[in-house]
Amino acid sequence: MSFPAVACATVALLVSVLSLVTGAHWDHAIFLDDDYRLLWSITGQDITFEVQVRTHGYVGLGFSKDGTIYGADMVIGWVDQGQVHFQRNGAH
Repeated sequence: MSFPAVACATVALLVSVLSLVTGAHWDHAIFLDDDYRLLWSITGQDITFEVQVRTHGYVGLGFSKDGTIYGADMVIGWVDQGQVHFQRNGAH
């Protein structure tokens, strides 16, 4: 199995396991395209997200006040040698 296929399988497995462990129920979902699905729930002032993707590299999610990248809050995730990584960038 190639690295991209392993990365996709690992991310899919991780998402599946996390959903089972947390018993997550999502109140909202949107399919942005065939390879990117965003799910979320709002509890009080907290928003919890799950991003389900089919990718050969990385996935990103970001928010900004005006829809531009400037001053946006972003997270980037990827799998490297079976290890899942996340990095937060932007305004804090």
